[in-house]
Amino acid sequence: MSSDLRKVMIDTLRDMHFDTESVSDETPLGDGGLELESLSIAELVMQLDNYGVEFSDEEMEKLPTMTFGEFAEEAARRAATK
Repeated sequence: MSSDLRKVMIDTLRDMHFDTESVSDETPLGDGGLELESLSIAELVMQLDNYGVEFSDEEMEKLPTMTFGEFAEEAARRAATK
């Protein structure tokens, strides 16, 4: 399941015209990494909704401080509990 979510996340980022070639688990979602802003994060989270992954508005504000790996792990954990 985790690899499926990672593929969805990478595909979504690519569809939004982000460079995904060098994305690793250590890549920050926000500053110094993918530079995702709130609308991009909302789009990414909406794609994960199909897998039962949900984040509150308050949690969404904190997502840019996570790395891609941390976000993928958290998404997988939430998907597993659904």
